[in-house]
Amino acid sequence: MQTNHSYPLKTNLKLIVLELKYLFNSKALIYVLIIISSLLLNCSSSKRFTSEENADDTRNIENIKTNVSSIRILLDEKPVVHHVIIESDALLFAEENKLSEIPKGTDLQFFIEADRLFLKINDKEYKGDYFQLIPTDGRVLFYNQKSYKGIIRVVPFGNYIDIINFVDIENYLKGVIAREMPLGNGNENFEALKAFAICARTYALKKINNGNSLFDIFADTRDQVYGGEFAEQSLSNKAVDETEGIILLYNNEPATVYYHSTCGGVSESVENVFPQLPLPYLISIKDGIDPYCKISPLYEWEEVYSESQLIDQLYTVGLIDKKSYSIEEIKVLSRFESGRVHDLRILLSGRDGRRELHLYGNDIRYKIRTQKNNRMLWSTLFTIERKSDGDFVFNGKGYGHGVGLCQWGAIGQSQNGIDYKRILEHYFPGTELGRVND
Repeated sequence: MQTNHSYPLKTNLKLIVLELKYLFNSKALIYVLIIISSLLLNCSSSKRFTSEENADDTRNIENIKTNVSSIRILLDEKPVVHHVIIESDALLFAEENKLSEIPKGTDLQFFIEADRLFLKINDKEYKGDYFQLIPTDGRVLFYNQKSYKGIIRVVPFGNYIDIINFVDIENYLKGVIAREMPLGNGNENFEALKAFAICARTYALKKINNGNSLFDIFADTRDQVYGGEFAEQSLSNKAVDETEGIILLYNNEPATVYYHSTCGGVSESVENVFPQLPLPYLISIKDGIDPYCKISPLYEWEEVYSESQLIDQLYTVGLIDKKSYSIEEIKVLSRFESGRVHDLRILLSGRDGRRELHLYGNDIRYKIRTQKNNRMLWSTLFTIERKSDGDFVFNGKGYGHGVGLCQWGAIGQSQNGIDYKRILEHYFPGTELGRVND
């Protein structure tokens, strides 16, 4: 249900009015300019994006200061009833109407009844199309033991109560980078952090442009892991600040961006992993003659399975309907150019005869899990050997789907003195750096 939220136009207009009302009341005029800028961008027929090559030659890309739209992050979604405990003083609004000032420690009980959203605080009960919490100091709201900049909005969606954080995209990125990338020691990873900040910004901008009316992006691995102000670190904040407004472009439009932990020495073409057409900048490339990502803790890995363990996994994911099978053979029938497995065949035998299963591409990782933590298999860049005791040994390289930016490869390049521009050119050949127009 999460991917197709919609909301009435009337309510969206109310949201805009409430934002403007609050912003003028708090004298935060800079945010008014951001909202106006965002509306102009959405309505203007002029180019929204400027490439580095087309920018004024007197301006340095590192010094670009632009306003990118605010972003709406789905922090939480709970069915029917949801308790929210705020840990800082806040203003409470129902739609565009200010209800009260509520002190920290207040327990707010939101619930849905007869398709309407209600809020109960102690003995008082309110109803509305949505509610909004705004920190009284204008900076940070503490909610469920985490701190968030911007505004917290509570909105009904069917039988679910959605908690949404409205925040400037640059502050959003500051809550993402340290959750998605190792920071390293000192400045050794700094160029990789800048490269990743640009990727994460480009990804977020494309999510905003999708036009969903209720929220833009998830706060977990369905999109990018976001921890709010609670997750910010000075080094990753600096990487965001030094790349402010910069994105990846292809044909003067934001590029499609993917990233993963460790490519294992070679990345993968996008069409071999995701259901989409090939893209000339998301192709299989070697991660250097001596792979940059070899410093990753999962550059090489091994998983050992007994026959019964694999049978249990196949049963759990619904590929077989009973556990009485035995495995005759597991064999790689074909590989992509990168060496990743394309077609994995599993031959089974049982009382009712033989059975043949085929697993394809990245789906293999969902069906065959790691032994210790029952996580997706690290990658599909592996070989298989059956030992004399019947165990199956998977020897592999890399972690993740392998498309786009290799995070540990970017770190390896950074530690070898390679700057963020060359890192991005390496993983996204043919793209260029650009910015969102003022």
